[in-house]
Amino acid sequence: MNNFKILILVFILIILYFISIFNFILNIDNDFIFSNKVNNVVILTGNKGRLQAGLNLMESNINSRMLISGVAKGVKHSDIITNVNIENNRIRLGYNANNTLGNAIETANWVKEYNINNFILITDNWHMQRTLLLFNSLMPNIEILPYASNSISSNIKDYLKFNKKTFLIFKEHLKFLISHIQVLYLWLIY
Repeated sequence: MNNFKILILVFILIILYFISIFNFILNIDNDFIFSNKVNNVVILTGNKGRLQAGLNLMESNINSRMLISGVAKGVKHSDIITNVNIENNRIRLGYNANNTLGNAIETANWVKEYNINNFILITDNWHMQRTLLLFNSLMPNIEILPYASNSISSNIKDYLKFNKKTFLIFKEHLKFLISHIQVLYLWLIY
């Protein structure tokens, strides 16, 4: 009888997992709307589209500040900020983050240092759900406005082919699930 109960439990967990990943994929392309009145931008390092989107937002607002979180050691402003007329003192390069949890901690410190109450968060669409989970748990009283760079589709048919995109999404979904444990960790230490 115990084996039957274990089998039922495993079956329920598998069903819940597939519901979770299906929901995750459907929410990849969420449309996020933000106000142009927000002065601050946080970019998580990654593809060049993220940086360009942030720089475009900053150029139209002279009161803006930017944090680029997760910059590799030794990288300077001149290495990544080119052909843009924005003062370096408005752009902080964050060298302390090696992962999304580190990005959240680095951003929380930046927010506290400048007494920031809202910012636009730029990362890839497939990375946004996990990022928002961690950022919102660490900064619950800060308005975080997501700006997703569309780097991957949320069409379910794309993932039934089992290619590199499929692996990326399964990996990101697993990280998303693990991030729920990280939220508990943040709750305990902050």
